[in-house]
Parts: sequence; structure tokens; C-alpha cells
Amino acid sequence: MTDIGRVALAARVFTLAALLPLTVLAGTGDLLGIGVVAAAALLALLADARGPWSPTTVALLEGTVVAVTAAVGFPAHTTVTPYLVVPVLVAALDSGRAGLVRVLVLELAAMVLVRLVVVQRWDVDFATEAVLWLATGVGLGFLGATLRNAQAATDTDTSYRSAVGLIRRLEALAGRLSGGLDAVGIAEQVMEEADDTVPLRAAGVFTRSTTGAMVPLRYSAGTEPGAMAWAEELSARCWEYEAMMLRERRLALPLVSNDETIAVLVLEALRPVESASALELRTRLSRLAVQLQAALLFGRVRDSATAQERQRIAREVHDGVAQDVAGLGYLVDNLAAGTRDPDQLARIVVLREEVTRVVAELRHSIFDLRHELAASSGLGESLSAYANQVGTTSTMTVHVTLDEEGPRLPRDQEFELMRIAQEAMNNARKHSGAANLWLRCTVRSPYAEVEVRDDGTRGHRSRADSQGLKIMRERSMAIGADLGIEAPTPERPGTRVQVRVGAPAR
Repeated sequence: MTDIGRVALAARVFTLAALLPLTVLAGTGDLLGIGVVAAAALLALLADARGPWSPTTVALLEGTVVAVTAAVGFPAHTTVTPYLVVPVLVAALDSGRAGLVRVLVLELAAMVLVRLVVVQRWDVDFATEAVLWLATGVGLGFLGATLRNAQAATDTDTSYRSAVGLIRRLEALAGRLSGGLDAVGIAEQVMEEADDTVPLRAAGVFTRSTTGAMVPLRYSAGTEPGAMAWAEELSARCWEYEAMMLRERRLALPLVSNDETIAVLVLEALRPVESASALELRTRLSRLAVQLQAALLFGRVRDSATAQERQRIAREVHDGVAQDVAGLGYLVDNLAAGTRDPDQLARIVVLREEVTRVVAELRHSIFDLRHELAASSGLGESLSAYANQVGTTSTMTVHVTLDEEGPRLPRDQEFELMRIAQEAMNNARKHSGAANLWLRCTVRSPYAEVEVRDDGTRGHRSRADSQGLKIMRERSMAIGADLGIEAPTPERPGTRVQVRVGAPAR
């Protein structure tokens, strides 16, 4: 139940509890009226708890019932009138002053219409009592609206304070975690543990993507491309049924932590696996399953924060610096139109070309920030889209060759390979002076190779303070990939960047 629901429940219960003794003392006639109001209150509580209506809508219906009962039964049901304040308070807590006014006007209109049309008699005593309790409802309603606004501000502050507390705890815990928060590294530990219990021919740890597909987090060392093409289907069945799947030498084992399936270990053993060994392995992996859950959750939070920050920077660059530089271009055009000096015009033309180049670079940077590796697309598709963007923002002709089959690479490998290729294509666009750019991507998980080549006469040498090539090497080292960069020579023009992870099939 929400905070508004709790306050509404308390207001209805306490008001009825206060009115019931007065009703008993007033006589049986009032008991009928208070019974109608109690029934309306009960129905309102049930609607708040289970119905699709908002608390304000429920308060409108409840207020109408109470107003009609009070108008029809006066003076026999005088103890019903004080209950008019409850629907006003509930609506004010839910919708603020707008809800207060709606319920107040509806109650007043219902009483006036009933007295004039149904009873056909206006009573000064009834009018005095009705105005008294409606005025009380206004006061309580304004108090409820004020509390609602204060609660909304407090909720925001409380959420941020809670977030700060959780982040500090995570920071403190991260240093004490023996296994760290590297999901890929923990997946390797899972397969090493399995190899100690059941000697392996090949193994892989699979997780479920946002699209529902099973994707490999990591394969065991030495697993040949295509050797575990059967593993995706078996891991999907294991995940669906949340149960161990044993097929002689092949085993799918759910990794469960906190009553939740985190990943699936799929392996092919050197000899048939016995049920006792599989159960023993499942018990031994429970500790690593907890570590893997923590690492995967941390990775999702990190990826979400990174994506949001990249989008924020892209918006600021687009709405700020990019617009300002584009405005400078119009000013330069006005200068060119107003000068008759050939030398000055030539310098202005050079300036205009430089402004155009800067605008193009900013637009490309915005695309870089917004371009992410989509969960539904593989490495080749993402690189192809990026290469097409490079082709539209430069004078180079881009040639793309994709050869991608089988299961996807682990997400960390896909991400780093994409960033390395992006940096290589950017360097070719900026520094090579090439007319053509070739991108070749081959994926045979767990093997992948990406090559970026151009026919420019200048190498990818940028400013002395640029960190592009250094970051490319750091990214390749992070995933255990081999990175090769061949600079152009007088005999062979063009720069060639090749990055390879895993080993090709023999």
C-alpha cells in the first residue's frame, strides 16, 4: 500500500470510529445513514487496493455517496455530514489542490441538487452544517496538499541520499572482494573449477541477453570456433527449465544465486559425466555463482551510467559548441560577401574551410558518443553502420567485408574490438589523406579478426598530445588480443591496423 493509501485508510477508520458512538446515541435512524457511509468507505478501500482507479476518482465517488446520504437524510442522519471531509482530504493528498477543488465542488453540487430536486425543500440548519464541514474539509485539504508537496521533495532527496549510501558501500566492498567484479574472469574460474571435477574437452559460460537470446560470456581456452554450436540451444533449455541437463558427455548446469538463475555452464567432457559428479560440481560452483551475480549486476550499473553520460555529453556538444561553431560559419560567410580585397577573401575562404572541418568533426564526435554496441546486433553490423557514417562525413570511399557466423563474442571483447576499429577509421579519416578505406571483420567465436586499411600516403600520426594509438593498445591488452599497426612506406602506401583475438580454426 502507498503512503496515500495508508493515510486514506487511517482517515476513514478514525472518522468512522469517532462517528459511531455519536450515531448510537442519536438513535437507529442515524445507524442506517452511518451504515451507508461505512459501506461507501469499505468500497473505496477495496477500489484503492485492487481497482484501476486513482485515489482521486475513488474519492469523487465516495464524496458523492456521502453528500447524497447527508442531503436526503437530514435531519435524521446528522452524524453523516462530518464524513464529508474525508474524500476532500484523500483527493488533496493524491492530486493536490486540483483534487481538493474537484471533490469539494462535486459534494456541494450533489447536496444542493438533492435538496432542491429530490427533497424539494431548503433547510437553513442543513446549509449551516454542510458549510461548516465543507469549510473544515477545505482546511484539511490544504494541509494534505502541503504535505503532498513536501513529501514529493523529500522523496527526491531521500532517493539521492540512498544512492549515495549504496555507492559508498559498493566502493568499500569492491576492495574486499576476493574475486573482484570482472564477470569474464569469474566465468574463467567457473570453467577451471569444472575442469577439476570433470575433465573438459570444451566449455562455455552463457548468460541471457535483453532480447532473450543466450550469449557466451566466455569460452574455455583452446575451444575451437564452431566446436560448441550445440551449446546455445542446450543452455537455453537449461535456463528455461532451471534444471540441470545431462547428455552423456554434455552437461548444462544452471548457476543459481539468491534463488535466481544467473548464467549457465555448458561443457563437453572427455568421458561420460555421472550424475553424482554433476551434482558435486553444482555444489562447488555455488560460491562462484554469487560472485558472478555481483559482477554482472555491477557491469549493468556501470554500462548504464556510461551510456547515460555519453548521451548527456553528446546533447551538450550538439546544443552548445556545435551550434556556436556553426554560427561562426555564417559570420565568416557575411565577411566574405562584404569584402572586395582578393587577399583578404582568400584568407576568409581558408577560415571558412577550417570552420566547416571543425563542424564536421563535432558532428562525427556526437555520432561516436551516441553510437553504442546494440544488444540485438553483432560486432560486424555495428562496425558496418559506423563505417557508413565515416563514408558520409569524409571524401573516402568505404569498402566493407563482413564474415560473421556462429555465436557472438563475449560482450567485453565485442566492445573493445569495436572501439579499436572506430579509432582506426577515425585516424584514417583525419590524418591519412586516403581515397579509399577498407574494413574487414571476421568472427568465428571465440576467434575474431578486424582489419582497417587505407591507401593514404600519410600515416596515422596525430598531435603529440593525442592518446589514440596508446588507448588502442591498452584496449587490445585488456582482452588479450594481438594488435598490429603497419605504417605506409614508399613502396606500399596506406596504413593497416589489424586486431585479432582467439585462435583461428585449424
